[in-house]
Amino acid sequence: MGSRLQSTCSTKCRLSLEPCLCASVSLRMRSQGGGDHRGIHFAAGPNSSDDEEHERAAPPSRRWFYAAYARLLRHAGSLDGIEHAGGLPRHAATGSLVAFPHAAAARAAHFDALVAGFVAAAARRGHPLPKMKGTSLSSLTRVCDVLGVSAQRRKSVRLTVCPQVTQHHVWRGALEAVLGDLQADMASLVDGPSPATQMAEQIASACILFLLDTATSSTPSWMRPTPFKKPVKPPPPAKKWQQVLDMFIDLARNLKTDDRLVGHAQKVEAMKEGLFQIRDVVIERDIAFKEARRQDCLVQRKLSKSLGHSSRCLYTLLLFYLYGTVQDIEMHVGKCVSGKGGRDVTVHTAKFLTSGDELAVRSGVKQLSRALGIFRFVWEAANTELDSANDNDKEVIVKKKKEDAKGVLELQGHIWGFGVEERAVTYRGDVFHVHQIQLP
Repeated sequence: MGSRLQSTCSTKCRLSLEPCLCASVSLRMRSQGGGDHRGIHFAAGPNSSDDEEHERAAPPSRRWFYAAYARLLRHAGSLDGIEHAGGLPRHAATGSLVAFPHAAAARAAHFDALVAGFVAAAARRGHPLPKMKGTSLSSLTRVCDVLGVSAQRRKSVRLTVCPQVTQHHVWRGALEAVLGDLQADMASLVDGPSPATQMAEQIASACILFLLDTATSSTPSWMRPTPFKKPVKPPPPAKKWQQVLDMFIDLARNLKTDDRLVGHAQKVEAMKEGLFQIRDVVIERDIAFKEARRQDCLVQRKLSKSLGHSSRCLYTLLLFYLYGTVQDIEMHVGKCVSGKGGRDVTVHTAKFLTSGDELAVRSGVKQLSRALGIFRFVWEAANTELDSANDNDKEVIVKKKKEDAKGVLELQGHIWGFGVEERAVTYRGDVFHVHQIQLP
């Protein structure tokens, strides 16, 4: 009789969480497997009718919570020792990728969906939380969807972000970070790499060496003495970004053959967008100072004009500009709007952990901190009015804060895990709340 009751409760739990599970698994597989890269859309303005019905719904029974909690414990046990904070799952102890990454990612998505439904249901018995959805912050469009930034204000976001993140040192740094992360994961593969993966490793190494050879030398050419006898043979042709673009094209082609590196393939594809726009610009650094500066400005100008608001390349540059990393951020997020015209926005971000390990808590806090920083940065950019004017064919940008229509942005970070100590953690000026997953 007891086993039959437990089976009935488990069936009810599965049926109740099935829509949330399907949405989370679909979103995780899209972010890793290519194809449709659209994120979850958060409509600007008041909560939708679905959210209102969700809030008015009666909380599940006590039996439902027992069955759901038992399933959560089983899933947490199956993910023990596997880190899935960002990107493909890897072993927490060694840092190497797991043997079957997509199967582990599906289990992790299953766990996230279950715990999200469990936490939301438990919160309805106390202080209600907004409906939270799993998403991956991989473009400015997704960030603006969460904040409810209108189409008119998204132009201000792009015009504010582009001049800052397209600087030459940011561009080169982001390229090197993409290649460095790729090399680190290829070195941590648990089994032997395929021929295509070996070729990708060689291309990545050659590209890094190429970027190092074209970096600024310790002594600029304009400071060196002129040789007594000029060489008779003509100098070699100047190196251009086209050569890096060719390497990235071959690199992306080889990475697509290995499912474990599909996330890196997406980053390489994103940087290809920017490389295509500046392929004719000289990359050679062993030239006169004024010419080198002109090439740097040309890179910034072309990238600023060509990278659109939804560009993954532009978002990658923003990540490196703010945090020195190029990894997208996966989390659950929800929002509440209030105030006159819905201008006040409260964003709730959450990470769900399978254990109470202190390193996992710190990793979750750091990821949420980066997410809150991006939200804050984009919010400020969206509420900055840009007046452009031409002065000798040069665009001059004048920033004006729109204080009357800015509203208030409140950011909250929450960490849920088994066996954690409930407390508040302050990190970089933000307070993150650590909660224990337990029966209500």
